[in-house]
Amino acid sequence: MNSRARNRLIAISVVLAIVAASALIFFLYTGSALSITVDKLYDSPEYIGESVQIRGTVVAGSWDRQTNPMTFRIFDDSSDSNAEITIIYSGLTPANFGDGTEAIITGRVEANNVVVSGEMTTVCPSRYETNVDTLAVSELFDGDSDMTDIPVRVSARVVAGSITPPGSTIRLVVHDIADPSIEMSVRYSKGIPDTIDDGVPVILTGKLTANGVFDASDIANIE
Repeated sequence: MNSRARNRLIAISVVLAIVAASALIFFLYTGSALSITVDKLYDSPEYIGESVQIRGTVVAGSWDRQTNPMTFRIFDDSSDSNAEITIIYSGLTPANFGDGTEAIITGRVEANNVVVSGEMTTVCPSRYETNVDTLAVSELFDGDSDMTDIPVRVSARVVAGSITPPGSTIRLVVHDIADPSIEMSVRYSKGIPDTIDDGVPVILTGKLTANGVFDASDIANIE
């Protein structure tokens, strides 16, 4: 074997060794957390001090992104119990975090149904609706009728660069599809699906407030 071939073999062996070591570390790290449900962890002191991975739905209104660390509660929406686990979270907040978002948290169990975590991923399923029987943004601001506090569905398009982090007072801005000069600020506390981005056409369900801000209860992509 010549020196060039030998050096190439050594280099490949080193790379394979590094990959194998990284895979082992990853396995040991992720495999050390016990996967557990909200109901099973709730009021179970035997798990205190354990590293767990728990999955649950964020309780509406239980979080404030401005606090550090952020505290929120999760529950199992597939269960009939009233069990809730409090999460004390010090990591980066996922962009689609919000009321009703499904969160997967890895952390350490403390007393009083608390999990301290710095690692979280979120799942916010995409929704698609037809734009049948929707209003345009321009129709909400038509001076001929007062649309304040009337439940409506509005078709619009997301203004580029307007989506803000979870917990912001204004979560995004949309404009009229036919006339982009007509814009409307949107308040929304739930998680925004990853499919909703700059320039995407959306359907907003909610009410226009007296100050001209749309208070949305739901956001979906247009089919």
